Amino acid sequence: MALVGNIRDFGLSDFLYLVDRGYKTGGLHLTRGNEKAILFFDKGKLIHASRQQNDMTGELLIRLGKLTPQQLGQARQQQHNGLSLTQTLISQRLITQDELQEALQMHIEESVYGLFGWPDGEFRFEQGQKPSSDAPVMPTPIPVENLIMEGVRRIDEWGRIKDRIPSTDMIVRFIDQPGEKAKGVKLAPEEWRVFARINGKDTLTDIAQKTSLSEFDVCRIVYGFVTAGLVEVIKKPKPAPLTSSARGAQPMEPPRLKKSLVNRIINRIRGM
Repeated sequence: MALVGNIRDFGLSDFLYLVDRGYKTGGLHLTRGNEKAILFFDKGKLIHASRQQNDMTGELLIRLGKLTPQQLGQARQQQHNGLSLTQTLISQRLITQDELQEALQMHIEESVYGLFGWPDGEFRFEQGQKPSSDAPVMPTPIPVENLIMEGVRRIDEWGRIKDRIPSTDMIVRFIDQPGEKAKGVKLAPEEWRVFARINGKDTLTDIAQKTSLSEFDVCRIVYGFVTAGLVEVIKKPKPAPLTSSARGAQPMEPPRLKKSLVNRIINRIRGM
């Protein structure tokens, strides 16, 4: 018999704690409006989590930039003798087990962390339920304790960040004249990765995908840039409706951010 309830009355962190302490195996289904998520546990440890329906290993690894479609096709052609797709990828040396663990762990953890912000939502826990054979399952399961602590910490940080960055669909662009707050700024390697991707066109989600960082980490870093007076975040402009005369015209190239502006900011920071 399934266990059902609402996370408004029984928090996600409390439920994860009980799954961990009870060494539970099964699937946790979460629904809030149009949003859905599913988590699978094996003896209290997390082995899979997704907020997309029918998330499969191969397609996920392509989306994360770890495989090309050609490599996935090659692996599927070589898949035989009951081997899973992940086992085939590793045996064909298309990806190492460490790379697979890192990619899936980041995806699964980020899927879970986003759920801690849900103020309510229906849950259903199916005892003994297991993910499909094609689902992206962790080679090494993830302990729940760290997920709980990090998830709770992010709730507090998100509240502060969202005052300046209400959505990951916003665009980041440089400020022409960095203010006094920019003086003395020193960037860590991850901050440089984000800084180098700011072009006035990409959203925070785009930057996260291109840097292989989580959306939370990108927002946290950009929040620091905003506070330092280096950048600003703006709403993504809505595409203008095409007029009858414009439908046959050649598409206009979007305006490019002047490289001199980026270079001036980079040189200024390096010289501080």
